[in-house]
Amino acid sequence: MIDVYGRGFLAIAATVFALASAGPALADSVADSVKEFSGEQGLNGWTYGYWDESDDADGKYDQATDFELFERFGDDSINGLSSHSEFTTGELWYLDDGRYYTSLWAEGGHAHGDMNLGSYARADHWVIRRWSSTVDGPIEISGQAGKVMPWGQYWSGSTRFMILAGGVTVYDAELEGAGEAYAVSATVEVGTAIDFLIGPGSAIGVVRFTAALSEP
Repeated sequence: MIDVYGRGFLAIAATVFALASAGPALADSVADSVKEFSGEQGLNGWTYGYWDESDDADGKYDQATDFELFERFGDDSINGLSSHSEFTTGELWYLDDGRYYTSLWAEGGHAHGDMNLGSYARADHWVIRRWSSTVDGPIEISGQAGKVMPWGQYWSGSTRFMILAGGVTVYDAELEGAGEAYAVSATVEVGTAIDFLIGPGSAIGVVRFTAALSEP
């Protein structure tokens, strides 16, 4: 088995593109991906899953049919992402410890790429956290997207970040380095699915993807 993360640390300069000011006032907040993260599917409107792009005939993500729920939550003792010394995730959602790196935690996640990872299976998996809207009308979504751990054999390169709201793509970025702050808007109804996707690009690895949602 290859430990993708058992390599020397290489510090890189953070590149941050400030797209918006700090998040909305507390009174306007309707959801927060970090504060409301939990090991219970559906709590506070959040669910956690993945998309198996490599097993998708058309290769296009469909919110209605391609979102699959994670079934495992806790510590991944083989992958070791939940207890790695260079970063902290805590307990996480994961697909199959020791077979895939596909996983999600409070501040981010890890996609799985179709590359030679030793005994790990080859597949393109996107990890997805979904919030089901509790409000009607316009909302604002802001947060951080980018890499956390800038080292490892398969770290050099880009990873993908997307936000879809009711089937409409409102954010799509392929980022290297520490990434960027982002701020986008959408119009939703009660029950509209808002999906936050992390996908493999030319690289995979530990990334941050946070979201604060508010009514303007």
